[in-house]
Parts: sequence; structure tokens; C-alpha cells
Amino acid sequence: MKTDDKEKKTKGEERLYEPIRDFLRDTFIHRYIEKPKKPQFQREPSYAKEENPYLEIVGKKHRFSQTLKRQFTTNSLLLIKSEGSFPDIVGYVRKKSSNPYEIIVAEIKDKPIKLIDIFQARLYQEIFNPSFCFLISSEEIPEERMRFVRDRDFIRGKVIIAQYHENPYQRFGFFNIHPIFKNSVPEFLKQFCIS
Repeated sequence: MKTDDKEKKTKGEERLYEPIRDFLRDTFIHRYIEKPKKPQFQREPSYAKEENPYLEIVGKKHRFSQTLKRQFTTNSLLLIKSEGSFPDIVGYVRKKSSNPYEIIVAEIKDKPIKLIDIFQARLYQEIFNPSFCFLISSEEIPEERMRFVRDRDFIRGKVIIAQYHENPYQRFGFFNIHPIFKNSVPEFLKQFCIS
């Protein structure tokens, strides 16, 4: 692939980073995180000041911030650095303030998903052991790839494959997940399983 072709592909993909990050953030805030109940006159607790969920675009800069590095083992960081392949969006979320952090990883594609993309997302699943590993494409997911994933336990339930739909009238669009994955996605994402 020529350098110009690669740059065009990357630029197309990069335009999706912020809207997808914002969509994921909004989804976790409104559908996953439990809001703490506090007495009427109690001061806001210190954990309320932390960004929850915390999602960082890593795909452009190919390095993790110090905030993210604290969430991973040295081994995971060394592995990903030696491979030279970073996920596009990485972060974490707490469902409740008393819960530990849950890792979120998202790989973004501005083309139809290929098998190599599925295995790339599965590699991130192995390295980071995230609670939520997304592979999101702006293109429709080819039927043969869906059947492949459906028939493979080592991928199904580990990587959430979705199609992102841009909305030119809002800050971010939405995504949908093919209904064949309805039994393998977390409960709060099942509403996105539409045909």
C-alpha cells in the first residue's frame, strides 16, 4: 500500500475517533453507571470529581497517558509497545464508585471489517483483558464475517462488533449490533441489537 493510500485510510478512520468516543462515553454514563444516592445536604464525595468513564484516543499518538498506564500491568504495556499496534480508544469505567475499574478498548475501522480486524481486536482482548472490547466499523459488517464470529467461542462474547452510523446533525451518531450477538453482549448494550 502506498503511503498516500495509507494516510487517506488513517484520516478517514481518525475522523470517527471523537464521535465514537463521545457516543461510548454517553452510552456508559446513561446506560451502565449507577448514580450514587446521597443525602440532600451531604458534600460531594471525592470520587465524584474523577472522570467516569475515562476514554482516551490513543490511535493518533500511539502512546498511553500516565492516567491510562496506571490501569495496566507493565507486561501489557511492554507487549503493546513491542507490537507497535495500539487500540484507537482506551479507557475505563466504574459501574459503582465502590467497584474496581473496568477496562474499555475500542478498535475503529472506516471500511468493512475483515478477519484480520477481528483478530486484532481479539489480540487487544488478550493483552488488556478489558471488560468491554469493541470493534466498530462505519461500514456494514459482511455476513460471512458475522457467521464466522458466531461460530467461534473464542471471539463471540469477547469482542463486541458493531456498525457506527454517523449523524451530521449531532455531535455523535449511534451504533447497532447484529441481532445474532444478542446473547453474547452485556445487558446494557442489548438495545443496540437491531436488524
